[in-house]
Amino acid sequence: MMPRGCALWAYPRTVILDLAAVCLLRGRSCLNVRKAGTSHVILPGGKIEEGETPLAAAVREAREEVRLELDPATLRPLGRFDAAAANDDAEGIRCAVFVRSWDEAWAHPVPDSEIVEYEWTPLDGCAADPRQAPLLIDSVLPALRIRGLI
Repeated sequence: MMPRGCALWAYPRTVILDLAAVCLLRGRSCLNVRKAGTSHVILPGGKIEEGETPLAAAVREAREEVRLELDPATLRPLGRFDAAAANDDAEGIRCAVFVRSWDEAWAHPVPDSEIVEYEWTPLDGCAADPRQAPLLIDSVLPALRIRGLI
C-alpha cells in the first residue's frame, strides 16, 4: 500500500543510442548502407561497445558492415551529433561521425549479413529522398558544407 499523498507515475523510458559512424566521401557522394528489415539508408556505423572509443567503434563497424579496413589515423572527426533515429529502434541517437575520402585503390565494399545493400548517395539533392537518415540530412550535410568538404 502506498502512503497517502503519493502517486505512482510511469514515465516512458527514453532510449538514445550512442553510436559511431564513418562518412566515406567519393566526390560529392557518400557511402550509405541499408540494414535488413529497414527502409532508411545510413552511414556505416553502429553502437559503441563498453570500453570502446568512438573512433575504434567506427573502424570496427566499417570492417563488420562493409569489410573495409580503415586506418584510424586517416579518419577525421566531423562532429558528434544528436538526431532522430532513422529506423525506429530508439527515440534518438547521439553519433560521433568521422570522415575520410574514398581511396580508389580500395576494393568495393562487401556488405555483411546484416547489410542488404550499399549505395553511393549523391549529396546534392539527397535531402528530398525520404530514404535518407535524419543524421545525414540534418547534421552531416551541413557539417560537410561548413568544412568545405562538399
